[in-house]
Order: sequence, then C-alpha cells, then structure tokens
Amino acid sequence: MNQEQNLRWLVLSGVTESVGEQPVNRLKVKKTDSASIISVSAEDTNTPSALHIAEGLANEAENLEDLYKKRLNFEECPLKKTAMHTLNGWGSSNPDVMCIVEAPDTPDEKEGRLMSGEAGILLDKMLNAIGLNLNKNAYVSSLIPWRPPGNRAPTEAELTLCRPFFDKEIDLVNPKILLLMGGGVSKALLGISALSKARGTWYNYRERLVRVSLSPATLLKIPAQKKQAWEDLQQIKIKLEKV
Repeated sequence: MNQEQNLRWLVLSGVTESVGEQPVNRLKVKKTDSASIISVSAEDTNTPSALHIAEGLANEAENLEDLYKKRLNFEECPLKKTAMHTLNGWGSSNPDVMCIVEAPDTPDEKEGRLMSGEAGILLDKMLNAIGLNLNKNAYVSSLIPWRPPGNRAPTEAELTLCRPFFDKEIDLVNPKILLLMGGGVSKALLGISALSKARGTWYNYRERLVRVSLSPATLLKIPAQKKQAWEDLQQIKIKLEKV
C-alpha cells in the first residue's frame, strides 16, 4: 500500500487527527493568553463569517450546475477536508418528488455518487413501486455533500453551514413534494427527530409539500419497518394524483 492509498484508507476509517510525538494532558486547564484575547477582540467585525460566505454563494447561483460549482469551491466547512468527494444531488430535471437523506455514506464515498450502494438500489425499488424513477420524475440529494468521518451523524453546526446551499438546491430543483428520509433529516428541517411523531402528517418547507419516512439505510438494517415506509409511499402517490 503506497502513501496515497494509506491516507485514503485512514480517511475512510474515520481518522481525523494524527498521533503526536508527545502525550497531551487533556485534563490540564490551559492558561488563557491575554494577548490572543486582545487579538481576537480587535479583529475586523466586517470580516464575513463562514455562514455568511455560504449564504452569499448560494444566493448568487442561477442554476444547479452553478450552485454545485460554488459549493465545490466552498472551503469553510471542515467536513470537506476529510471527505474524498463533494457529492451532489442527481436525478430528473423536472421531478415530482425530491428524496432527501442526511449525508453520503461509505459506498457513496467510494463510488463518488450519492446513493450508489445497497441503499440506492432499495431507493430505486421504493420509487418504482409508486411510478417514480430518478431518470424521469424523481431527484435525490443530501443535507450535506460530504461524508462525515466514520459515518457519524453530522453536527448541528455542520448542518447549519450547509443549509444555504441545500435550501437553494430545493428552489432550483423545484419538486412538488419533498420526501425526508430519516429522523436526522426530519429534525434538521422540521425540528422533529422522532419518526413516530413525524410520520403520517403533511408538512410544508420552502412552500413545498413534505412527507417524512424511513431512510433506505434504516430499512436495510430493520426490514420489518418496510411496511411503514410503504404506507408513506402510498400517501405520496395519492397526493401526486391530486396536485
């Protein structure tokens, strides 16, 4: 294994820092450097924050290609430094439904495409069951475009920093219905983390109809919950016939 392959393996394994030559006592209270406090307080308050930069880039985007290009060049999110790829949404250019997962996973990272593993195969089957197809009338994207180290859940700060790009993506994709897949997505966009409370009700986000269901990844782990997901899909099919 050469050096590059070794580094890629470490990133995929979730390693985010190296081991130093000297041990670090993390219980020791550090003395505050008064000089650094002065330096920070004297910073130019007009310097744009990372979130402000993200909002500005997202608002400038005129189409999806432009949005994805601007996000690719956005260096302020730490997740980008540990991920191999910036994974964009994909699917129909005129979708009825936009499926939203929380973040890319390991198979996505390896293939360089969102929903490319077993979860993606299951998603195709779920959509096909109600007459939807990612090549014809559906789209899939994620709240954040970078796989978190070790497949951990993204932090609230990371989600907030990526939100401007994601909200703009919804506006540009312009679906009739948003299908939130998983409690993490439901919590981030609706403030409801418990799927038992979020499912079974229609919501509204950015003037789009919203339905909450289980993620393909969860259904692969707990196949018994596919019945619940099927019920959610049936409600989407009925709603599409009316809108």
